[in-house]
Amino acid sequence: MLYLEKIDSKKLDNGILEYGPVECMNCQYDGPIQSNYYLIKYDKDSDFRFLDKEVKKQLGFYQFTQMCSDLGDIISVCRCPKCNSEDIFQDI
Repeated sequence: MLYLEKIDSKKLDNGILEYGPVECMNCQYDGPIQSNYYLIKYDKDSDFRFLDKEVKKQLGFYQFTQMCSDLGDIISVCRCPKCNSEDIFQDI
């Protein structure tokens, strides 16, 4: 089974934090969009291929960005504060 543990963004290096939400692809909102970060923890019997199902089940998100950090594998999720869409363009 996969476990997703929320991480304070202050624990992540700047390289990861530089890549983030820029604009909502649904309503073109380009103001601040908050990202939340989660460390991926899995037991020895878990299958990493089911990450998308666990993100939906545990966090209620259908889209996410997966990254590697010095803490391990992490994901970031975000929603548009204007229209609640998860279809967010992300860039440096």
